[in-house]
Amino acid sequence: MSKRIKLNSSNTWLTFSIVALYSVIQAFTLLRIYSQYQLDEMEINWPEILQDRVISWLIGLAFIIIIVQTTRRFLLENKAWSKIVLIHFIFALITSVIWYSCILVLSYLLGSEDPFLYTGKNMLFSYLMNTDKLFLLYLVTVSFTYSYYYFQRDSVHKIQRSEIQSQLLETKLKVLQSQLHPHFLFNTLNSIASLMDIDVQRAKEMVADLGDLLRQVLDNSDKQMNLVPLAEELEVLQKYVRIEKTRFSEDLEVEWQIDADLGQVKIPSLLLQPLVENAIQHGFSREHPQLKIGIELSRSNGHMQINITDNGKGLHPELEDQVFHKGMGLSNTFARLKSLYGDQFVFSVENLNPGVRNFIEIPCVPAVGINN
Repeated sequence: MSKRIKLNSSNTWLTFSIVALYSVIQAFTLLRIYSQYQLDEMEINWPEILQDRVISWLIGLAFIIIIVQTTRRFLLENKAWSKIVLIHFIFALITSVIWYSCILVLSYLLGSEDPFLYTGKNMLFSYLMNTDKLFLLYLVTVSFTYSYYYFQRDSVHKIQRSEIQSQLLETKLKVLQSQLHPHFLFNTLNSIASLMDIDVQRAKEMVADLGDLLRQVLDNSDKQMNLVPLAEELEVLQKYVRIEKTRFSEDLEVEWQIDADLGQVKIPSLLLQPLVENAIQHGFSREHPQLKIGIELSRSNGHMQINITDNGKGLHPELEDQVFHKGMGLSNTFARLKSLYGDQFVFSVENLNPGVRNFIEIPCVPAVGINN
């Protein structure tokens, strides 16, 4: 998946607002013309004046719609600000000239004075006197468009941030529920009790790992951006793996392959542990009494790639296309990644026959780039 925050495809409200503003400007222009005629004590030719205003208004509507659509396209392309300012300045000059030319041509076609009687300096001065307002109208329309979409973008960010906080809390609660589940605690404490008669040191280490694991899960609730350095995330995962290896002894084997330069890259907190837990819970079976899990993290083209594989019983064929909807601890992870990265991530689950492969690709975010 690859996604940026999308702009609302409907810009009816924006266009309507700019058209309303433009209509008000036209009304004031009409009032100014009327006042000028009164000051000069000239007779007002209302049909001609109203026709000119209607022509200007209709042509203005067409150009406003074109300007809004063009500006929106620039926003979607995420061009640099310096380039955007230069492009809009050039477009404003060109558009204002074309805009005024269209007004002259339509006025002529509807029976007004032939604009092409003006030649040389007169034509130049006619353009200079009228295109300045159209130039400003272009800039006002562009400014309204940018303001509208940046406000919309800000609102989307706020909503996503709220969703992230809610989903992080839900994830922590689910992880805690899993770790504190009676079955988990029963097996862990039983393992500790059994070790006390065989290897007191290992039993102490297991108690320490369990305490540290639960403490770190709780401490992560203070991470406002839901991102932690990979090194910190791996500490949590390693404590969990040590507890599970103590429980399953030689039946569980875990292989680690982590690129050395990824330690300070930030990832969503509690991203890896649920995936490994899911592999353990669903990997063991009567046909697969021994389980081997591979945890591989690497960097590629500015992205972190996470591969978590196992050689267990695999997914039932009917569930293969529904793993993100049928629980299995993956739906919440998918939702968190979508809220954090939009569509700028990949998350896939596939059968390896035997076993399952979880693959995640997310942008590499350096630790110094995010405030916790």
